[in-house]
Amino acid sequence: MFFAGDFCSKSSTSVIVVSDELKSFIQSCDLKVVNFEVPLKPDEELPRQGRERFFQNDDAPAFLRRLGFNLFPLANNHVFDWGDKGFMKTKAALGDAAFGSGSYEEAYQIKIVEINGVKIGFLALSFAAYKGVFDDVANHEGLGCAYINDLRVNHDIIEAKKQVDYLFVLPHDGIEYIDIPLPETIARYRDFIDYGADGVIGTHPHCPQGWEEYNGKPIFYSLGNFLFNSKEGYDYRATNRPHWYEGLCVLMIIADGKLTWEVVNTRNVDNVEIVIDHDEARDKINTYLCDLLEDDAEYMKVLKKECHRLAIHQEIPIIDRTFHDYGLKSTIKTMTKYIFRYLMKKPRVDDQELSYLLKNELRRKVLERGIVS
Repeated sequence: MFFAGDFCSKSSTSVIVVSDELKSFIQSCDLKVVNFEVPLKPDEELPRQGRERFFQNDDAPAFLRRLGFNLFPLANNHVFDWGDKGFMKTKAALGDAAFGSGSYEEAYQIKIVEINGVKIGFLALSFAAYKGVFDDVANHEGLGCAYINDLRVNHDIIEAKKQVDYLFVLPHDGIEYIDIPLPETIARYRDFIDYGADGVIGTHPHCPQGWEEYNGKPIFYSLGNFLFNSKEGYDYRATNRPHWYEGLCVLMIIADGKLTWEVVNTRNVDNVEIVIDHDEARDKINTYLCDLLEDDAEYMKVLKKECHRLAIHQEIPIIDRTFHDYGLKSTIKTMTKYIFRYLMKKPRVDDQELSYLLKNELRRKVLERGIVS
């Protein structure tokens, strides 16, 4: 089995080259899994909305299939960026190989594949994104993604292990652009192992994080990006996001009733080439990040620093902007908005960024730790 991280290509994939070495590695495996993070755009125009909506080029599914990928988890925070119509178009393009989203029961359904008499199950989950996740216990209608903290997940894992020989949980969660998982992430991913999963392979932070062996089972906290280009052109560079172009891929082998694994470092070169990265510096970074997970004192030191930075520069400004606008232009804009909302008898505060912050359990924890520190 070959597991890759987040994939998105708004530009046509026709110019993307995958090295022969990596291509052979992928195609030598029976099962190849990649997170299809962003939907295809519906053929008809949809109403405008304030938040940027990502979409992939229509040729992305065929590109990944040619590489050999045959499993596509769709439980993530962007899969409903273009509503139900975008999701349905994406699901139709990927067919039965897609899982983790749909109706409530479809979203939580274990994807089971049998290879050489071995039954392997996959469960894809997502954090409470701004929309499209079944995180409201009172509303299971419509379409959405399986929610990582739904208590039914624990029971689903227990029941799934009665049906399959091996079960892998694929959570899309964590804090973006930091090198370590939060304690809550570590605890939840270990939960999955305790309930019966044989491995956990995480995505979403858009950078590789460390991994560990817990009770003899592997937990990879973030694979980072396999390739992620949400822009029209190929020349855009995410210069403010460390390790954006570095990915982890995981090879897992089941043989003689045993599960073994190894890591493959990959690199996205200029948004047009994906190669295996043989740079020894990558191995040193991997070792450092894995060692952090075993050194409680050093881990807490790094955690405190990261939470303080994120709270000060990212989370607190969102709260401040919501309740205290500054400057003549912003003040006039805010007053106009509040007057309009008052006349229309709408709530005074309507800040989507704040709503997303409060809805995301891990971002709330970052804010809490950042303030305390």
